[in-house]
Amino acid sequence: MRLCWNDGLGGPLGEMDPEEAKAIYKIGFRVAGVNAGYQEPSAADIDHAKHVLEDAGLIPGPYGIGASAIRPDKAEEREHKRQIIQALKIAGKLECTALRYSVGSLHPKDIWMCHPENHTQKALDMLIENTKELVPVAEDSGVMLCPETTLWTIVNSIQRMKEFVDRLDSPYVKIVVDPVNHMTYDRVYESGRFVRCAVATLGDRIGEFHVKDVMVQEKHLVSHIDETQMGNGLLDHEALIRVSTQLEPWKTFSLEHIGDRNLLKPAYDHIQGIADRIGHKWTNPQCTRKKWEQGACE
Repeated sequence: MRLCWNDGLGGPLGEMDPEEAKAIYKIGFRVAGVNAGYQEPSAADIDHAKHVLEDAGLIPGPYGIGASAIRPDKAEEREHKRQIIQALKIAGKLECTALRYSVGSLHPKDIWMCHPENHTQKALDMLIENTKELVPVAEDSGVMLCPETTLWTIVNSIQRMKEFVDRLDSPYVKIVVDPVNHMTYDRVYESGRFVRCAVATLGDRIGEFHVKDVMVQEKHLVSHIDETQMGNGLLDHEALIRVSTQLEPWKTFSLEHIGDRNLLKPAYDHIQGIADRIGHKWTNPQCTRKKWEQGACE
C-alpha cells in the first residue's frame, strides 16, 4: 500500500495552498487526500489543484466528503446523493483513488451517530439499494466508493462490510477498514489479532486503511475507548503495516485525524520508524490503480 496523509488539503480547490502542499511533502508524504467541501469547482479550480499537487510532488489520494447515501429525511437523502455524485466526478478529474464518505446512520441529525435501527437487516438492505444508483457514476469516474464505518453506523462489523461489498458487486465498491473505529474492550489489547482477522475475512474488499491510535480511559467504570495521539496508544501499528502487504499495492495506508499540524511530523515519524525497523517498503507513490491494472508499476 501507499503511505498517505488522509486529512488532506482542505478548502475550495481554487484556493489550494501551494505552501501547505509543499510542507506535507517536506514531512515525507508523497500521497495526500483532498477535502474540497461542497462547492462545485470550475475547470480552472480543478486545474489549479492539480498543478499545486504536481508542483509539490504529491500524488492525489482519496477525495473526502461528509455525506451519506442514506438519511431518514428523503429530501436530505437526495441532496447527500447529489453531493456524492458530484464528488465522484470531481475526484475522477483529479485522478483520486477513492471517495471516502460516511456509510450512514438513521440518526435524524448525524450521519455518524447511533440509532436503534442501524443494526437491523432492513437498514442494511436500504443502504445497499441506495448505493446501487451511485455505482455507475463511480465506475464511469474510475473512483472507488469507499465508505467509512464505525461500531454505530449501519455497516458496523466485519461481516456487514463483507455483505455490503459483495452485494454491490463492483470493482469500484470497497470499504474502509479503520481499526480504531471498531475497537472494543476485547480487541483493544490484542488489536493485531483483530486487524489480521479483518484482512483475512475481507481481503481486497478493503479499499483503504485508516490509521490512528487508541487509548482506554481508566477512570470510567464502564468501557470507554477513545482516540489518542499517534504513537501514544495501544493500536498495533506493526501488525497493520505487515498485513497491508496482502492488499493491492495502489491502495492507501492513510494517516488521519491529526488536526494539529505540529503533530503530523511525529505521527509520520512513528509510522515510518516502525516500517524501517521491520524492513517494510511502501509502494511507489506513482503506482496508481490505472498503472497497476496496466502492469506499469515498478
